[in-house]
Amino acid sequence: MWEIRAGAVALAICLGLATPGGACRADAPPARLDEQIRELKLFAPKAALLAFLEQTRDREKATGDSVAAAIATMELSKQLRGSDLARSAEMLDQVAAQLKRSPDAELEFRYRLLRIGQLKAQRDLDKAVLEGMKLLAEARARKAWRDELKVLLALEEDWEHFHSFGRFTQDAMELAMTHPGDELTWWARSEWADRLRTDGKVEEAERILLAILQEQAAANAGVDQIRTLITLGLMYRDASQWDKLLPLGPRALKVVKGMGRTPNILAHFLCNQSDALLKANLPGPALEMADAAIPAAGGMPGLLHAARFNRGKALNRLGRHEEGLAILEAESRGDDRWEALDEVAEEYAFAGLPDKAYGALVEHLQGLRKSNDEAHRARLSLDQALTDADRERAQRLASERRTSRVITVASIIAAAALAGAAFLVVRTTRKHARALATVNDQLQEMAVTDALTGLHNRRHFMDQIDSHAAAAYRSHQGHGRSKAEPVDLIFFLIDLDHFKQVNDTYGHPAGDAVLQQAATRLKGVVRGEDELIRWGGEEFMLLTRGTPRDHAALLAERLRRAIEERPLELPGGQALQVSCSIGFAPYPLVPDSPWQRSMELADQAMYLAKARGRNGWFGLSRLNPSATRLPPGGLEEAIAEGVLEPLHS
Repeated sequence: MWEIRAGAVALAICLGLATPGGACRADAPPARLDEQIRELKLFAPKAALLAFLEQTRDREKATGDSVAAAIATMELSKQLRGSDLARSAEMLDQVAAQLKRSPDAELEFRYRLLRIGQLKAQRDLDKAVLEGMKLLAEARARKAWRDELKVLLALEEDWEHFHSFGRFTQDAMELAMTHPGDELTWWARSEWADRLRTDGKVEEAERILLAILQEQAAANAGVDQIRTLITLGLMYRDASQWDKLLPLGPRALKVVKGMGRTPNILAHFLCNQSDALLKANLPGPALEMADAAIPAAGGMPGLLHAARFNRGKALNRLGRHEEGLAILEAESRGDDRWEALDEVAEEYAFAGLPDKAYGALVEHLQGLRKSNDEAHRARLSLDQALTDADRERAQRLASERRTSRVITVASIIAAAALAGAAFLVVRTTRKHARALATVNDQLQEMAVTDALTGLHNRRHFMDQIDSHAAAAYRSHQGHGRSKAEPVDLIFFLIDLDHFKQVNDTYGHPAGDAVLQQAATRLKGVVRGEDELIRWGGEEFMLLTRGTPRDHAALLAERLRRAIEERPLELPGGQALQVSCSIGFAPYPLVPDSPWQRSMELADQAMYLAKARGRNGWFGLSRLNPSATRLPPGGLEEAIAEGVLEPLHS
């Protein structure tokens, strides 16, 4: 499946032009350079953008134009952040050194905005918040609302992955509503709509996005309209609202026709559309979108592959099997061909070719097992490997396919039967199914297990949480009609303090040893029915089922003591004292509040525990009796308003 959110592109462009007060030096080279960079982002392949930035940086350095060289260097740093984090950081350090030699307020503001994103990419979240809040206070003191909004957008970027940053989407939206009508405020409101969508408030999110789209159409802002159409398309796809999804593609093509040239983002949108329409079993419209995506993809190989692959699937579903399968086979070549073969197997089965379907499935499973073995040997969990792969847009398709559905042997048997295959084929397929059953089980378990600690990973959590949350919600809804106590879910986020210093001082093998021993100690505290998850980096997540929320503080203290009570042992034999900070929140808190809200509050509580000096815990158990709802802002706001009573060590 191919998917891209509009936000990653929109924010890169919005913040790429950031200067205090929102304006560049009038008629000066930096303004012209900014416009050139913007044009390349919108209309040129990424390779062309990178080449231009490198050439500009080197040329301006040679001519002594330090301002233009710094602008090119900072943009190059941002573009490389996903693929080469070390080089990206090195470039920002070069700009920092230049600013020390030659202070420049505009360049410094740009640099500090980029540094927030860099710190988040390096998972140094405490420092990212600290530096972001300082920059935010400075912008507010200057009464520069555009700068304030840019800082909020930089803080909340990727809030889906960093829950504690979600609170900044509310602040950004409220500020944007007081200054409607331009690209920056459209983006802030769109991000708020996306958050509403993830909270299940689809109708409210749709109203906001349609209002933004209307403003963009009135302003003849073609690229911005396509970004909003992308967000709407993803929302309609997730809600299976195919009647609303269908008109979006023709509308985007009409917008681009009026522009007179094709922006890069169109290819992303059309690939999303064709993929969603295939999911809806609408191969005719899916073929139209794939055919339109192929010329739009231009010099973007990853997108071109996705468009051609979807074209092959659509043709096969329309009964043009030979033509469609030939495309799929051509697009599934090379060393990494196994990554696409699960989908190719499904198409073979659809076309009534069970032997080919079985062969493709076996090759896919063998490739997946080999990939997982390599990740294990590198002491890298599959979950972390996929997270890293997601940073590269060109690899997103592969990373999603790697863990997408595996075609069951039963479906291949059914396809064989429908095709009139002989009994011998069915019997052989069953024999193969038994031989692969063990492999399937092992692969499924590997996909949801962190190789370093042996704990389940975030993917396992996402597979289970909806059913757990539904059971807890039903339990609370029926509490008045039953004598049984309602079942609580409690989210505990556990972060090892100063973990980065362990890696920096003793090396990554020492960091791995710390994580493994910490996982073992935490497992000794939790019950069998609870879920202990390697959440990512130095962070663990514990989901308890059935622990009363009034006991959460006691459990948090037991978890804290398990880590802190005695030193850990490093590979060289050194003893290292380690502590942790814990945040927790229960679900449900109030009716209709999704589990994601409780998770977000637990994340914010964990950061409050760190702010209180670390080696402690901070959480909540319920609303004050007089409160009936949660405020839309963060945990600190809810506490300040008296809505929540905090608990802390």
